[in-house]
Amino acid sequence: MSTANESETSAETGHPYRQATSTVPSGSKAGVRIALAILAVGLLAVFGIIGVRVKQAKEKEHLVASQRDEAQAAATHKEPSHVVAPAPVKWKPIIELTGTLRPWREADLGFETQGRVVSMSVSAGDKVRAGQPLATLDSTMAGAQVSQAESQIHAAEANLALAEDTLKRTDALFKTNSIAEAQVEQARQQVALAKAQLDGARASAQVARTSQGLHVIAAPFAGLVTKAPTGVGQIVNPMAGASLIHLEDTSRFRLSATIGEEDIDNVVVGAPVTLIYRDRKVSGRVATVVPSLDQATRRAPVEIEVPNDATAPLMAWGFVRAKITPPSEIAAFSIPANAHKPGTQDEVVVVSGQKAKILHMPHWTAEDGSWVIRGGLTPDDRVVVSPSPEAQDGDLIELAK
Repeated sequence: MSTANESETSAETGHPYRQATSTVPSGSKAGVRIALAILAVGLLAVFGIIGVRVKQAKEKEHLVASQRDEAQAAATHKEPSHVVAPAPVKWKPIIELTGTLRPWREADLGFETQGRVVSMSVSAGDKVRAGQPLATLDSTMAGAQVSQAESQIHAAEANLALAEDTLKRTDALFKTNSIAEAQVEQARQQVALAKAQLDGARASAQVARTSQGLHVIAAPFAGLVTKAPTGVGQIVNPMAGASLIHLEDTSRFRLSATIGEEDIDNVVVGAPVTLIYRDRKVSGRVATVVPSLDQATRRAPVEIEVPNDATAPLMAWGFVRAKITPPSEIAAFSIPANAHKPGTQDEVVVVSGQKAKILHMPHWTAEDGSWVIRGGLTPDDRVVVSPSPEAQDGDLIELAK
């Protein structure tokens, strides 16, 4: 039979036996079953994790929705608001300022011409009077130029005298018909030329004298020297723009500051000012109020004049605190401090037809913390006490009974 022959041939040749009909060995079937079981367990684990995640996401979504509903319910059921009426009061506002005491006048002094410093008449710390010489440049060349200009004046005066004498003699000869009229006209022109030359010589002399005067620095006002060279011999050049001496008028001081728009009407020139300088009280007065607001700060400039005290002198550039007291009381309204809308500087909430209206109220703060407001409210207004920070124009407001 062919099968037997094939078996024998296989045995003889030593090759593996291959049947015409193949079958799976029992060991291979067991491996497949194990793989399928592992796959099934893995799929079950994956589906389980996905299910847990989905459940957690749904629970979180329900929690957020619940919190949102609670917030909406709380917003819908707000506590009733309490209101107060502005109370009319008489108020004398005290306007507080801070700043630096500046000298009433100050100047950086230097030479207007180039040269070498040959003398210094003052040192830092000296007090000087107006017009007092402070420093001098070498004026040898300037003096020579003045002498030359003055000699030119003398020469021009002599030429003019000669020309005038010539004109007199020429005019006398012309009257006797001894000379032509042209000679007389020529003599007149010589006189005019001599006068022009004299005027030019005088102008040149004035320039020379002015230039000589530029070799001296004189004090433009009485004051205190706060900066001066310690020696002589240096070369100065006005083109460099450096000052040589700094002079300050400390007979009085000025405090430059600014005030708010709401205070302009309460500050007048001459109003008394109390200043605190190093635990000392000093009196001053308002010298200037500029009725114009700075575009950036919305504040108006004000200057305060502060006299110096000879027995206990003040120091320039010292820091001071100032209080301006208006001359009389003003009519205003008072509202409690808790009427201030939280998170703002000057906002209050007023009830208008059961709806909120946000108002900006420039104010002063009284000693008890209440707000004093000059305008913008009436006794009939109703101001919300302890308003919500989220209050907006048009919000419905339920009033407490």
